[in-house]
Amino acid sequence: MTAMPRYRTDPSPRALATRLRALCTARVPVACRVYAGLSAPVRASALHARITHAVASAFVTGASASVPRFEPPPSAQLRLLTAASWGRLDGAGPDMTTFPVDLASELWWRVHERAVGSLRPAERRVAGDLLLRLGYPQHAATVIGLSVIDPRKQVLSPDLALEQLAVLRCHLPASAVEAMALHGARSGLPPETRRDLALFVVFRNAARGADSTSMRAAAALATKASSELPQQGFSGRLQRARLHRAIAAVPFVRRDIVETHRLLGRALESLTSITPATEMDRLAWADEAYALHSFLVRTHLTVGLSQRAAGYAAELVELSPGDDRTWAAQGDALAACGQLEAALDAYSRGIALGGWGAARAAHLRAFVLERLGRVAEAAEDYVLSQRIDPTSSVVAGQVVRPVPGAEYAVG
Repeated sequence: MTAMPRYRTDPSPRALATRLRALCTARVPVACRVYAGLSAPVRASALHARITHAVASAFVTGASASVPRFEPPPSAQLRLLTAASWGRLDGAGPDMTTFPVDLASELWWRVHERAVGSLRPAERRVAGDLLLRLGYPQHAATVIGLSVIDPRKQVLSPDLALEQLAVLRCHLPASAVEAMALHGARSGLPPETRRDLALFVVFRNAARGADSTSMRAAAALATKASSELPQQGFSGRLQRARLHRAIAAVPFVRRDIVETHRLLGRALESLTSITPATEMDRLAWADEAYALHSFLVRTHLTVGLSQRAAGYAAELVELSPGDDRTWAAQGDALAACGQLEAALDAYSRGIALGGWGAARAAHLRAFVLERLGRVAEAAEDYVLSQRIDPTSSVVAGQVVRPVPGAEYAVG
């Protein structure tokens, strides 16, 4: 088994500024421009970008009530990173109205105009999530009525709790935000809100790989709240899949792989038992399926079941071939199987998507090239990786052991 390096990057604001400057000259433009002006998705667009565009379209056409809560995209600065990859630092400002006119689509301006108008509760939720996806936390705070950034005074809304927490995460320590979420999960809020708050705590702890009392408490609270909600129908079974994926993180961080796979198996059963009826349902199903199969890849790699991990990685390719995380996962699985040439092809697909994600793909491809004795080619890829992201630090020779929600991310 080839132990792939863990790719890390500095999350500080200074490092982000360095990354943006590097991307401006790296000549690796992102193929998809959803996050740089809400242009229509293309063949190379990731699933999360397609979701963002669909949410924006629903918001401006008055269909916000049909929009479920999706997984957050993998980085809080996708707009900044995408614009920088095109050499456009003028797209990195904090105000939608200053975004470059030649990059912004009609949908971009319709979102802005709609967001500053009078909104119903469901529209405020969708607007808050959408503005956060586009990298405008201050706009999002205004839309959801979050005027006080103080965990001692903040009261979580039954309808907007997750959007409030997402904005607060941009300003407060993670521990304070998670404490608020756990308190809300124990409160008299509606069961759906309590469940979502508890899952927020589980996923945040899982991202750190921490076996904490708060994580275990949140898993129990999420299970209890879920028992008070409908279990059948598309939404009910989709939420059951998400619940089992979340609580599987508890045994995983404790290295109880048998229980982890039992719970993930139940999540997979729930997911495969439903058929989406609408396009928004299809996106919601694919969103959960992507998160679940990503977790399945990593848990199987952890215990050395590389062939099964490769099978789950192939599902990721079907779900979102435009996501650099897809090709990193497939490359890792194939390398673990000893299929180094195939792993090279996977990492090459990640590089071809451009942008900041190409830095990790280039480093991993270089790592495999070294093991194949192709030292000169490896050196070129290491240079490419550093040219795109000079802030990275890589721990070589370690098996990657991320858990659900643990993306490589900035901020």
